[in-house]
Amino acid sequence: MSYTTSLLRWLQRKRYQYEVTFSLYMLTPTEKFIFNSFLFLFISMIIIAASLYLPEHIVNMWNRAWFYYAGDDTAVAAGKPAAVGMNNGGVPMGVDHGVKVLGR
Repeated sequence: MSYTTSLLRWLQRKRYQYEVTFSLYMLTPTEKFIFNSFLFLFISMIIIAASLYLPEHIVNMWNRAWFYYAGDDTAVAAGKPAAVGMNNGGVPMGVDHGVKVLGR
């Protein structure tokens, strides 16, 4: 048996499994075409969406996981206050105590 005939038999077997699994063998050719078209469009949209948005999502998730693991080193390296949301005087932003800190 040659390679091409064995490949052809394998493809025929896979087509038969596909039709039996999704019950396409009982549909008319027009209904099979409509079903296969919808399935092709749906799978195409899934692949396109995954290839466009999945890499960015993985990077965002990696950055979040790294932040949870290591914290934010940019504030320490830049000499900024360590607590986020604090101004230079150590007072939370948006809070006015009426006290002016001299020299700052």
